[in-house]
Amino acid sequence: MNKYGKIYSSSLAEELGVSEVTVRSDLKKLENFGLLKRVHGGAISLRPHRYDPQFQEQIAVDVEEKKIIAEKAVHLVEKNDIIFVDSGSTTLFFTEKLLETPPLNLTVVTNSLYVINTVVQYPEIKLVVLGGYFQYGTMNFLDLEINPFFDRYHVNKAFMGINGLDEKGYYSSTLLEAETKKLIVKASPKIYILASTSKLFRKSLVRIKDWSGSEALVTASTDENIMKKLKECEEEGKFTVI
Repeated sequence: MNKYGKIYSSSLAEELGVSEVTVRSDLKKLENFGLLKRVHGGAISLRPHRYDPQFQEQIAVDVEEKKIIAEKAVHLVEKNDIIFVDSGSTTLFFTEKLLETPPLNLTVVTNSLYVINTVVQYPEIKLVVLGGYFQYGTMNFLDLEINPFFDRYHVNKAFMGINGLDEKGYYSSTLLEAETKKLIVKASPKIYILASTSKLFRKSLVRIKDWSGSEALVTASTDENIMKKLKECEEEGKFTVI
């Protein structure tokens, strides 16, 4: 809870193998000790939040899936890689997992404030930051004028966060974010899209790009219908599934 700011009674009960009644009773005792504050569905930390409330909600969705996605994605990073890491809760899970045992001579390029704050704790990792307009909703920097940056700097892999995807392409929630992501995708030879079940076959406001066949989707969904649809897309050459 101190890491993510909030816990859910249902998730805690499942993880501990006890009933939600027991969890709620224990949370009440901890609240009486002044260690947390109970809210609908769970409890929140009384410590200063590491993340803003909106981002905390994103982090709390599909947590176990995001951990598996992160585990899969770290195996795609190799020694001497120069990677772009996008903003988003799943890419943050990936970053934290990657830095447990970072490859030698790794360079991370990012526009995410949370990724910056995580990577900066590891001085052995080269960190390059994309600037621009700061967007509080996603806590990242966005700029349509980043072409000169990629004329000078090279990344060989991009790990992208999205707001949704369907059979046609992948989506973002704002035009500025979509255009920034489009430029990043264009500049990287290998595109890995990290997406949990809540993002699959769900449109958002702006389509970033149509599938080109060069993208790889890293997911850990256990929904049979969704996985069947992903397999069909893969067979049609739209993307590969990892």
